[in-house]
Amino acid sequence: MSVKTLYGKASVTEPIKAMVTHGRMAHGFLLTGEKGVGKKTCALYIAKSILCENSRDGVPCGVCRQCKRIDEGTHPDVITPERTGKTLVYGKDSIREMYDDAYTMPNDCDAKVYLIPDCESLQEQTQNLLLKLIEEPPDYAYFIFTAQSKGTFLPTILSRVITLGIPECSDEECAAALREKGVYTEEQIQSAVEAFHGSIGRCESCLDGEGLETAELCRKIVACMASSDEYGLCRVLAEIGENRDKVKDILVMLDKVMRDVCEVRLYGENAVFIGCCKDGAKKLAERMSFKKALHIHEIIGKNINYCNANINVPLAMSALCGEMV
Repeated sequence: MSVKTLYGKASVTEPIKAMVTHGRMAHGFLLTGEKGVGKKTCALYIAKSILCENSRDGVPCGVCRQCKRIDEGTHPDVITPERTGKTLVYGKDSIREMYDDAYTMPNDCDAKVYLIPDCESLQEQTQNLLLKLIEEPPDYAYFIFTAQSKGTFLPTILSRVITLGIPECSDEECAAALREKGVYTEEQIQSAVEAFHGSIGRCESCLDGEGLETAELCRKIVACMASSDEYGLCRVLAEIGENRDKVKDILVMLDKVMRDVCEVRLYGENAVFIGCCKDGAKKLAERMSFKKALHIHEIIGKNINYCNANINVPLAMSALCGEMV
């Protein structure tokens, strides 16, 4: 992906540009943000900034041999450790292999970049193995972690990396990015942006068929809440099943709707919506107090944390059902 398509990410590009310009690139980064906001895209941008042959004013060119190989996923000095097991976690063996590899000179450049994405389930023992590596890295080694929250990491890790929050784009920037793909109709783009706003990744998943079901299930839940249909709500929750990732995606979407309900209660017609169900949020706001909406928002947040832990998902969702109607 060309750097020209990095929409709404000045919070990443500007500090990286300054580091490159002054020759003071940090050796460790943690990129945080919700699913679909562009953490991987930003990680690749940083990798290009480090390895680009023709950067100008601190900005990677996007077209040199190194940048192209990074985009193609074939660069020998951009390395992602292997995840193992049913839950695809970074095991101790993977980190030890990365440790050994980090002390082997680069293959084709003056630097090596390690991309460690999706660190939500990075265990404490594994982080302790990482700590020694990022405390005293080889001069040529750089490490880029991504996670939805920095709460996953030990304070000792956080003190040795630069944390950059990845914001969503504006709706307009998201629509422009989708148009640039050249494969979606304007109607499809507007529908996706209405549901997922500035999350380009979620919009793409929706348009490719993966997010349509999630958005529809969220709308069903909101409709049941608006009509106090407890039986219908239980039925929808049963339809969701026990897949943690799916449940978490729906909870994140529902949480945004509850935020919209709070916004309507506070600001009325001047409310700014970020959820997938604007009309549903308005209906809920008609029958729900700000205090109640805030309470449900807090309960949803707890359930999202439960999804990150090994707590029984059906039990957690059943408890949530009782709070929502």
